[in-house]
Parts: sequence; structure tokens; C-alpha cells
Amino acid sequence: MKTEHSNAFQLDLFESLPNKPYCTDELGVTYIRPKKTAVKKKYLQVNQPSMVTYLVFDIDRNGAVLAWYDANLPAPYWTSKNPKNGHGHIAYRLKIPFCTSDIANIEPIKYAAAIQSAMIERLKADRGFAGLLTKNPMHPHWQNEFWTEYEYTLDELADHLDLRGHPLRGIGSVGLGRNCELFESVRKWAYRAIRDYWAPNYKRAWNSTVYERVEALNGQFTQPLPVSEVKSISKSIANWTYKHFTPEGFRKSQAKKGAKGGKAGSVESKAKAGAVGGSTSKGGGRPSSYDAELLTQVVSLKDQGYSNRVIAEDLNVSPSTVSKYLKISKE
Repeated sequence: MKTEHSNAFQLDLFESLPNKPYCTDELGVTYIRPKKTAVKKKYLQVNQPSMVTYLVFDIDRNGAVLAWYDANLPAPYWTSKNPKNGHGHIAYRLKIPFCTSDIANIEPIKYAAAIQSAMIERLKADRGFAGLLTKNPMHPHWQNEFWTEYEYTLDELADHLDLRGHPLRGIGSVGLGRNCELFESVRKWAYRAIRDYWAPNYKRAWNSTVYERVEALNGQFTQPLPVSEVKSISKSIANWTYKHFTPEGFRKSQAKKGAKGGKAGSVESKAKAGAVGGSTSKGGGRPSSYDAELLTQVVSLKDQGYSNRVIAEDLNVSPSTVSKYLKISKE
């Protein structure tokens, strides 16, 4: 690492670190220390809590630090090599860091998870790498190399990859893919489960139930997410459903349907209407407020693989209404 680049690199990295990162000299025993102390340890937390600035990959084979070159990927921000066995870490710095907290939009996380998973495949990196601690690129124990000061956008990294099939699903999910898997699984369950908790002052019980659900599913992963991530995901789902799926909203939805004589948009009723020369109205349009029951039905049908057009016909609403409700479900 050239001296002039090394000094600038270390300064930039130091400034981006958490104020009190996790650190250690021996894996398995971690500490939280002020960053002036933490940077003296062999292993270091480089990403801020609930914020991803660096994508780090663990490669357990000789020649690891040149795996990016062998895989025809762009140059990383830094690499850190174990001088004893040639194993190492490769780190890319993002131009626009993204948030993973309970207020985060899930779409950037899904995109980043697909990129991370595809890069793990290309680099033949360890899918079990937790990612919290990395070899400290400012510590002399490692052979550290600064490659480029360039910061990549997610789109620029994606240009080098085939994202089909990524991120992996199910208990084999790793990295950011675990966040996505938990969020998608639990949010779909929560849309209906919250009805069982509608009672005076039910928010605390509901929050606890959602956390237990996320925690249970997290335990199925080969490499579970840390508690902080579980709390973040459960809080996001619990708060969103508490806000949008209320007893008042449900009662209004049912009253509205009752006033219209019930919904006449099922596949069976349309077939009967067509058989006797009847017709059905598309109805719908852009709703002025959220219909909790309709939102549940739209999401459920979409999860079963139906197109927006088919969902609109079956629920007797417009395709634009379906699109709007699917967008709402991802907020």
C-alpha cells in the first residue's frame, strides 16, 4: 500500500467508522470500544449500526485477495491478507450507503442482497461469513492493500453480475438476504395475525408477538442475524401493521362492502353473470383511504403468482388500484 494512499485511506476509513465499534484481537470474544482504541485491534466493525457502507467478503483459500481479479470483478477498496495461509477479506465501498433500520425501505435492501449474493458466488466467498467483524485494514498483523478510492453505486456493481436466482431463499439465506427473507415472511403473516390482537392497548402485546415470530424464523438460518437486526425488522413490521391494519379500518371496510351488497367480483360470480348475459363493473379506481381487507387480499393473490390484471378483475377494482396497494405493502 503506497504511503500517500495509505494515509488518505486510513483517514477516510477512520472517519466512517462507528463511534464505538465492535472489535477484538481474538475471534469469539468481542468488545465495544471507542474507535481510537478499536482501530488497534486485529478485527473491527467497519459498518455503522443499521447502515451499510462496505460490502465485505471472506475468502478462505490461498490467493484470496486477488479473487476479484480472477472473477473479472472491479477493483475493491481494500484487501486484507492473512500472511500465514493466504486467506483474506475483500471490501467494496458504496457511494451511497443504505439503511437497514426499522425505518428503511426494503427495496434497496433486496437489491443489495441480490448483488451481495451474486458476488459471493463469483468470488467463491464464504456464505457463512457473518459480516460484523472484518480483518482490520489498518492493523499491521495483516498484509493490507489499498486498490482504489472509487466508491461504487449498486447499479455499477450489478453491471458485472447475473442477479438471477439471487439472493438465495429459505434457511440457506445469508448476508442481507436474511433481512429480506425475514421481512417478507413475517410481514405476510402479520397482515392477518394482527386481527387476533385487536383489543384495548394491544400494541405492546403485538410488538412482542412479532418479535418472537422474527426471532423464531431467524433461528432457522445457518448463520442467524444478530439481535439488533431482529429487533429492527420486527419493529418495522409491527409498527407498519399497527398503523395500517386497525379495527376501525376493518369495520369501515366491512360496512362499505355491506352497503354495496357484498363484493361481486369473484371468478365464480363473473362466470355466472356472463352465462345469463349479465355484466360486471370494474369499479375501484384510486382509493381515498386504505382498505385493510383489500390490502390483505391483493397481497395474498400476488404472492400466489397472479398478475395485476387478474387480481383487479377478481377483486372488482382497477389495475391501478392493485398497483397502488402493492406499493403500499412495500413501504
